[in-house]
Amino acid sequence: MRKDGSIKVILIIIIALGISSYFYYYSVSKHPFKKDIEEVRVVVNPGDSLYKVLDNLKEENKIRSLLIIKAYIKKNNLQTNIKPGNYIIKSDVNLNVFLTDLNEGLYNKDLIKITIPEGYDIEKIAQTLENKNVISKEEFISGVKQYVVPEYIKEKGNRKYALEGYLFPDTYMLAKEMKAEDIINIMFNRFNGALNELREKYKIDNDKVDTIITVASMVEKEAEASSERGKVASVFYNRMKKGMRMQSCATVLYALGEHRDKLYDRDLKVDSPYNTYIIDGFPPGPIASPGMASIEAALNPEDTNYLFFVSYNDGTHFFTHDYNEFLKVKAKTQGN
Repeated sequence: MRKDGSIKVILIIIIALGISSYFYYYSVSKHPFKKDIEEVRVVVNPGDSLYKVLDNLKEENKIRSLLIIKAYIKKNNLQTNIKPGNYIIKSDVNLNVFLTDLNEGLYNKDLIKITIPEGYDIEKIAQTLENKNVISKEEFISGVKQYVVPEYIKEKGNRKYALEGYLFPDTYMLAKEMKAEDIINIMFNRFNGALNELREKYKIDNDKVDTIITVASMVEKEAEASSERGKVASVFYNRMKKGMRMQSCATVLYALGEHRDKLYDRDLKVDSPYNTYIIDGFPPGPIASPGMASIEAALNPEDTNYLFFVSYNDGTHFFTHDYNEFLKVKAKTQGN
């Protein structure tokens, strides 16, 4: 009886310890930082792994149990890629939120919020990054020229930048003095993510991606009203089918390399592979970074017979298949 009683006591102790351990494990996952700290400063140096950062926090006596935290990460297969920087994090966050903050660079005091608008070309993107003190324009463009692009981007000899159109317009959190390659990777990966979203809806042949993004970039620069993107795309495709030149003013501006409120006849004659007034077909590559709406318009243009469009100078356009009608409206809108 005494032996049985001893076994029962031992079992009770083991069960109690197990329950206690479970609750402590759960508690640490919900509150990994010590409660007497309001905010935790976390420094992630370039090349630091998550476990290196956790070891540092343990040495600084800021976390409750390094062993449990590591076990929780492994058990739940949590993301361990973290971004360098200086973080200020509230001590009451749970372990999942803390790791997400480090993975996504949230609350990183070294990061700068930068918005790249739809329709920006590589030189405007580079200038924006320089203005925000992330990287010099010259260094970024040098990185663009050296970047190895995938096979679906056609590296033609007359192309200004192979990556033009493929640095996705979006809002990014970037660190000062980042390498050009790292910035390009972030923006190009965002583009691939957007393209993969559209792959689920449309059957996209890799051989046609470059043409799609080229048309999308022209749509982005020509269509101000979202409702007109599909119509503008249809005009370019219709003209292509009929063997007509695109005659897109947006491509002329890209060829000139500067913005102008008005184009003159001499501008339309500029010698450039991007000047669609003098070349046949589409330009050798995109002329800007299109957004999702313009890419989708290039993938799924409206079914029209339009061959011409002219601006009403209020953000909308007049569309027609009749050249004479086009000339009449153009004369009225441009005061000729």
